[in-house]
Amino acid sequence: MDDRHVTSLTAVVSRFPAPSQTFIRRKLMGLRDAGIDVRVAATVVGDASSTGLEVSGLLPWGTPTRTLEPSIRRAWGGVARGIRSTVAGSLRSPIAALVQAPVASMDTDWVHFEFSGIAITYAPAVDVLRRGGTRIGLSCRGAAEQIEPLVDPRRATQLCEAFERADLIHCVSDDMRRTVEGFGAPPERILVNRPAVPVADFAPLRRREPSEGDPLRVLSVGRLHWKKGLDDGLRTVAGARDRGIDIEYRIVGEGSERDKLTFLIAELGLEGRATLLGARDQEAVRAELDAADVLLLPSLSEGISNAVLEAMAAGRPVITTRCGGMDEVVDDGVDGLLVDVGDHEAMAEHLAGLAEDPERRHRLEIAAADRADREFDLSRQISLFLGAYGAS
Repeated sequence: MDDRHVTSLTAVVSRFPAPSQTFIRRKLMGLRDAGIDVRVAATVVGDASSTGLEVSGLLPWGTPTRTLEPSIRRAWGGVARGIRSTVAGSLRSPIAALVQAPVASMDTDWVHFEFSGIAITYAPAVDVLRRGGTRIGLSCRGAAEQIEPLVDPRRATQLCEAFERADLIHCVSDDMRRTVEGFGAPPERILVNRPAVPVADFAPLRRREPSEGDPLRVLSVGRLHWKKGLDDGLRTVAGARDRGIDIEYRIVGEGSERDKLTFLIAELGLEGRATLLGARDQEAVRAELDAADVLLLPSLSEGISNAVLEAMAAGRPVITTRCGGMDEVVDDGVDGLLVDVGDHEAMAEHLAGLAEDPERRHRLEIAAADRADREFDLSRQISLFLGAYGAS
């Protein structure tokens, strides 16, 4: 980092606001409240009025070339007139300029790509920004760094190049730091800044005494995507029921795995006991957490789960797998419970144990809330970002 004083930052995202990405909205609003002029650029723009942030739209990077060609002659003249000539000259075709120039022409101290894949998409614009003195940040959160290079070997090379261009490489965990160092990320440019939540917003949910005789209410929150391991969650709940535990399981989220999970609910005999709730807004998720006794995160891959941090802030015990950076925020047996990825038998044992031992559950609740107070509040995260950007 150099010693230039920072006053402005533009975040580049795919969608804003995105219901499943409250962590980005919270970060940007926190920086804004700390005095940074924060703007957002997104390919899909929703109703951002509640955030108070200025949001501009970008041409979707997945737009097929043939879709653009009929409009290039009309659009190119306006694009070229509206941006610096150095930008237009650096982008090799009208189509590239149409997509890249709105990013390349940003007038801001920092441009931060909230996912590394977006930084790769806008690589030509990044080169232009750097030559103009804008500093570049990108965030590494999980799948783009740990899964996509396995699916597409080209992604490894692209990540190496993105890390060479970046002034700041934000990693959500030490586990992620080790991953990006394997792709050549310079250690001196890496900031490990774990996810955080507004703890005070969840503290009022801390334990009320459950009614005697109620079923154990288990909650999972996340996209219906294979990496969330929700099929293992259903097997876990079925296993706990086989052990004689009265249990209800509610899953908040939507995605491509809905049909599979619906089939498993029927196949495992969980109709009426396991419910797919679909996508919910933040207030509805909070209400589900308020009603829950345990949060279950059966993921195969994670950076660090914000749902887990919210549950801990609310004083709920968490059962999670040892994936990604989860063992950096959960101390097994102290403030939550950890199992190996895919071990639904161990998860079922833990659920049964929590149902049968209310005192142990209460100890985990107290310890989880205490750790959230000490380590997971949003103010800590914002302070670290301000220092990294050179704004404090």
